[in-house]
Amino acid sequence: MKSDAGSGEDARYGDYARRLREFTAFDTFSDAELKLLVRAAQHTSASMPWPMIHEQTPADACYILLSGEARVYLGRDPIAVLGPGEVIGESALRRGKLRSATVTTTGPAEVLRIDRDELARLLDAIPALREIMDATAARHAAPAVSPPVKPKPARAKISASVPTDLVERFEQAVNSAGITVAAALEDALIQWMERNGPAQS
Repeated sequence: MKSDAGSGEDARYGDYARRLREFTAFDTFSDAELKLLVRAAQHTSASMPWPMIHEQTPADACYILLSGEARVYLGRDPIAVLGPGEVIGESALRRGKLRSATVTTTGPAEVLRIDRDELARLLDAIPALREIMDATAARHAAPAVSPPVKPKPARAKISASVPTDLVERFEQAVNSAGITVAAALEDALIQWMERNGPAQS
């Protein structure tokens, strides 16, 4: 893992700003806002998987993923995959809470790291950044407010042939929602039965 330093930093700021502009979340930022953001952040790159956030530890920074992907874990269970342009770790940082999950890059990746004090200054200076982080926090918090799934007795596996592209689209949607495939499949089966099953007396 390495961080940029030295005389070449000024030249890199423009590159980082242009790369952020490519992400939908940042396309409403002005040039000045993007420059302010990248100057406040520390660029970090890793050539192999790197645990950027550890569950149940204090939050001291948040991250913007520039390249690569990151996997989110609750305990040892993977619950989501995040791609470039995602803001990571902002919720616990802003609320002053312990991290609720572990986030690890899956391979080579680049991130912009924003320290707690810098984030507070940026949120005051860039209203659009606050909007992004509010939306991200709401999206990531959605699975946490769902009612807990009651344990059920073991059941026989269902064997069925499903088109590969449909399975891939389903898995992508599940990852975006930040829930497990099993939970999403169970929910889909319940909804189908409610629509098509016999009426319950």
